[in-house]
Amino acid sequence: MSGLLGTVVDAAIGWLVQSILDSFFTERMEAWTREIGLAEDVEKLKFQMRYGQMVLAAAKGRSIDNMPLAQSLDDLRGLIYDSEDVMDELDYYRLEQQIIEGKGCSAPTGTNLEGSYVSSSTLSSVVKLVCSATSQITDWISHGRKRKREEEGLAHCNMLPLEIKDSISKRINVIVNLLCSNGNSVKGVLQLENLRTMATSSKSQNIARDHYMTTSVPIESKVYGRDAERDKIIDLLIKGGSSDLNVLPVVGSIGGIGKTTLVRYVYHAKRIKDHFDLLIWVCVSTNFDVVGLTLQILDHVCEDRPYEKKSSLNKLQEILQENIRNKRFLLVMDDMWEEKDRSGWIKLLAPLKSNKVKGCMVLATTRTKSVAKMIGTMDEITLSGLDEKEFWLFFKACAFRNDNREHHPSLQSIGKQIAKALKGLPLALNQSVGALLSTDVSYEHWTTVRDKWKSLQGYDDDILPILKLSYDYLPVYLQRCFSYCSLYPEDYGFDGKELVHAWISQNFVQCKDPTIRLEETGHEYLEKLVDLGFFQKDGSHYVMHDLMHVLAGMVSSNECATIDGLKSGAIRASVRHLSIIIADYDKDEHVSNSSEKFDKILQKVSWHKLRTLMLFGRSSIHLSGPLRTLCNEAKCLRLLSVAGADISSIYNSSNLFHLRYISAYRVSNPAFRQALTRCYHLQVLDVGISGNLDVPTDMNNLVNLRHLIAHEKVHHAIDCVSNMTSLQELKFKVQNVGSFEIGQLQSMNELVSLGVSQLENVKTKEEAWAAMLTHKEYLETMFLSWENSSMSLQPEAAEDVLDGLQPHQNLKTLEITGYGGAISPTWLSSAFSVTSLQILHLEECREWQILSTHGMHSLRKLTLIGMLNLMELSVLDLST
Repeated sequence: MSGLLGTVVDAAIGWLVQSILDSFFTERMEAWTREIGLAEDVEKLKFQMRYGQMVLAAAKGRSIDNMPLAQSLDDLRGLIYDSEDVMDELDYYRLEQQIIEGKGCSAPTGTNLEGSYVSSSTLSSVVKLVCSATSQITDWISHGRKRKREEEGLAHCNMLPLEIKDSISKRINVIVNLLCSNGNSVKGVLQLENLRTMATSSKSQNIARDHYMTTSVPIESKVYGRDAERDKIIDLLIKGGSSDLNVLPVVGSIGGIGKTTLVRYVYHAKRIKDHFDLLIWVCVSTNFDVVGLTLQILDHVCEDRPYEKKSSLNKLQEILQENIRNKRFLLVMDDMWEEKDRSGWIKLLAPLKSNKVKGCMVLATTRTKSVAKMIGTMDEITLSGLDEKEFWLFFKACAFRNDNREHHPSLQSIGKQIAKALKGLPLALNQSVGALLSTDVSYEHWTTVRDKWKSLQGYDDDILPILKLSYDYLPVYLQRCFSYCSLYPEDYGFDGKELVHAWISQNFVQCKDPTIRLEETGHEYLEKLVDLGFFQKDGSHYVMHDLMHVLAGMVSSNECATIDGLKSGAIRASVRHLSIIIADYDKDEHVSNSSEKFDKILQKVSWHKLRTLMLFGRSSIHLSGPLRTLCNEAKCLRLLSVAGADISSIYNSSNLFHLRYISAYRVSNPAFRQALTRCYHLQVLDVGISGNLDVPTDMNNLVNLRHLIAHEKVHHAIDCVSNMTSLQELKFKVQNVGSFEIGQLQSMNELVSLGVSQLENVKTKEEAWAAMLTHKEYLETMFLSWENSSMSLQPEAAEDVLDGLQPHQNLKTLEITGYGGAISPTWLSSAFSVTSLQILHLEECREWQILSTHGMHSLRKLTLIGMLNLMELSVLDLST
């Protein structure tokens, strides 16, 4: 499969250059570098990055068989990352200066825009463009350099410590020189090399990168061509039961054949639901972990009954045995791989076999006959691809969607050729090619896709080349977001918000409109990947098919790597994102040697380049040493997720320049907590909503913090929170001491969710107005609470305060608790104030007498609790 991906220069590096230029080389940064005397160095770096960008445009789309050229391009990518690091560090010092001087900080350094790049079919024209532009930029710099030197002569050069300034200047000049020599080397090779056939034509590249990717709802309600297999499996499950626990394997050796879809079809059938008392679904995948699988089963069985998840396996099995007693159950074990150790299988089934109810069944899917032979007590069901007639019906549904051109003869002809190449594989069609074809139902686009099959002829029994084709057609920003997900474990349930925050931390999310939040744009990226088949929605979470996970690992192998337990694999020197899965550590028989083994594995990692470090699974004290060694030298980290470990014991608090995302539920060292307040670039701090954190002084230094995931006590304890103008969620407690008055909310206009408690401490309408809630246009959810009844104001005063807390009209959810007024505030009953409000919850507002919702035309849910004196309620019909 190594030949599948090839080595192709695409727009990804150029996209990276443009995002860095837009983020850091702004008017504000230029003005500051003039003040500190580094403007000329920064100008040279900008010039060389532009030059490298044009060289990359010349190489874009070319298949690289020339290894020196490939190596030079890899070096060029590394230098561009180095450029971003040094500019990010410079931006850190700019922020530090603003904070120290008390100037505060506005938005992040720049708005990121996706660059566009010219794709040329001839090398000579691009080389001429490079040379011409080089000359023009050189003239421009020479013309302006004298003026800039004169301006810098008047600058206050002592604003940045001299040793720091000299260090950054030297680093910039080293990068500039290397960029220059590397760019010239690449240009020379391109000039001398004969033109070769592009891996993808210019036309298809334009479609791949520039075509508007429309979205549509994936077809999930109908399963094609599996009715006979479904009915056979249902009959076997219902009629084949005995007093023993029987296991029915479903085998499909080709990935994407439809095993999981078929079994899900069975799982939701009415006959199955009527026959079994209990339905259980677990995903096994490559890691057959008896404890983990038992916990999955218990989550189904004890859905409404809490149990201690950290119990021993024996205790967990006792709980399971108790809760399935006298119940006929069907257990689906999806995607089984492990056939080497039958003892684990026997141990898992032990508590299930103790249930003597007749007809209990296990339905298992697997790719291998050896697994089916090991676990099966019944003859296996073997799946093959869909027959031609059913597959064509499925193809039309996926490729044409709601388009009325499905009977176009030319499209029918091309479609049948593509359908034939798919060999009846539903996953390839539904999650890849169908989505790709439906983006543009035109003869030209479909012809391009059909012709691409020529490069896939050598992979008759593998779906990955087909999935890779759809990946090639993704815009660069979606490619980067998708490939980054290879860091997460197989079958991981992605929280959409957390994933988008991770993408933002790596600057993958580019927002062209400054009025739209990065989080909104990132969510649009995720929904596009769902619509195009790279993710699936599973309730409130997102999941990735195991083959998509394999694909993500393949396309990201240059930059992403995973260490799974003590398994040692090759880790490339270019890796910048690393995840470590340690779920099996506690089962290691030689745990005393684990640290030593792990240390040897980590020695293979080029830690000084790392931008991401994620830790998954149960933590072990034996990892602290190796992780400390890794983290102490990882000076470029943007994201650090070590939820199961104490971050202060493993991370060097001097490496704070670049951190954007920290997830760590244990921070025991007070000095480290204080050091966190110097993470001026930090966007996400997740210390767990159930945990607590002793809030350090100067927490308000985190001027770029967008999300603080912590117990409400942490929010309440932040002094002068008004400095943190980037926060999007806040639980604020009004206090009459220090800087905790409600006016602290005045400048916090990025808030999306706001809770304000102890409003009894706000005495007048003027005080309430100081919060300026009407200016918070992004605010969607607001909770207002009066807590101390003994301090409550007279009804008239309470009404004035609530009147002064008028929110922006975009508010969608409002909860008011303990309000002592008798009537609605004017903005709640007005026809022009909260017109977007969808949910209104009023609780323990005992004096409230009159309530009207006639101005709330979007209201869908109204909840009233403890409204003892409510005498008049006028409600708009919520069904309209």
